[in-house]
Amino acid sequence: MPDHKEFSRVLLLAVDAWRYSDRDARQQFDLQEALFSAVNAAGTAAGLDPASWRIQEAGDGFLAVIADSGAELTLVDPFVRELDNRLELFNRDRRPEARLRLRLAIHHGGAVPAAYGFASDGPVHVCRLRDAKPVRAALVDHPEANLVQVVSEAIFDGSVRQGLTTLPVHDFAQVQVEETEKRFRSGAWIRVPGYSPARPADPTGRPALAIRVERGSIPEAAEGSVAQAVRASFDAAGISTAEGRDDTEVVVTLSPRITGGHLLGVWLHHLQQALAIGDCPKVSVGVAFGHDTGEARKLASEEAAMAVLGRVADASVAVVLSDEVHRRFVLGTTARLVMPDSYRKLDTQTGSWIRIPGYSIPPDAGTPAGTTAPVSPPAPAAGAFHGPVSTIGSAVIHGSYINGTVYNGDGSPR
Repeated sequence: MPDHKEFSRVLLLAVDAWRYSDRDARQQFDLQEALFSAVNAAGTAAGLDPASWRIQEAGDGFLAVIADSGAELTLVDPFVRELDNRLELFNRDRRPEARLRLRLAIHHGGAVPAAYGFASDGPVHVCRLRDAKPVRAALVDHPEANLVQVVSEAIFDGSVRQGLTTLPVHDFAQVQVEETEKRFRSGAWIRVPGYSPARPADPTGRPALAIRVERGSIPEAAEGSVAQAVRASFDAAGISTAEGRDDTEVVVTLSPRITGGHLLGVWLHHLQQALAIGDCPKVSVGVAFGHDTGEARKLASEEAAMAVLGRVADASVAVVLSDEVHRRFVLGTTARLVMPDSYRKLDTQTGSWIRIPGYSIPPDAGTPAGTTAPVSPPAPAAGAFHGPVSTIGSAVIHGSYINGTVYNGDGSPR
């Protein structure tokens, strides 16, 4: 029987390292050393005393029982900030698979010392939060993030919501953690430092993009040609996982093979080609993060975007992204054909971004057509979707794609 005199309400910190079991013995050793060093340095810098924490070790992480309940505000805010900074320094020059990334949970609850660590509801609760599917999904969904922080409802209500930390309430996303087999159900709040809001991708843990191709006011006979072009573009881009709502409204689940960059680069390139081949009318494409096509539909029907497209005589597509899609998949990307510098923020309440493929910067809705010079995007790399690459003079011929000018024998351009 546990000694009831040893029971106490304490602050609990549970930490787990990402993909620990995928590493060999030497890599696991180095990771544990780095984790120990980062946690202790961050704790000391934040004004805590990590040496006084009672630790239940787990190789790829630990459970810490912190008797000083007054440390809650420091643990939730400065400690996590310091830890994120130290992980950034450690990860900066490492390959993605060698980085140290953490899931970190904080809770206040009951604990009693036991033979192999601690017992009672507190340790169970904080570990359930740390290992919850939405928390794991948040780490997957933010591949550049060093850690994901989850706090219990008690911690959030007592510290963050009351304004006792420097963390804005809107930096957190509320989730429901439920494990039916273990009869556990509880609310929690997730935050990913540097990413706001920290909205999980979806309940299944699989990030996705919702896409809507808006045909506008076009003859009924042309609707079929647009739908056919959309289907052809997905086939040409090698995307067969689109969940169709109709022929022009789909959700694409992202994966290591089908990424946000692949959709915003390769797929949009093929859509532009398919629309040109099918002699289709102008279309507006809305792209939103998640499985709800409602936001994508709203983006595609943006009046400002349609006005911009209407001012450009030699373009058939306007691409409108939500601010979240732009931030996650466009800013700083090197993905093929994405063209980060070719997006311009629309002056609307939605905080959306527009691109007109073929233009360096989309013109304003009131700018006369043709005043913004179109530019040729770079030819895509060779591959199964595009065919071989060859050159004639200064031109690059990539399947049916030509970047440059090819001249006839008499010197006239083709």
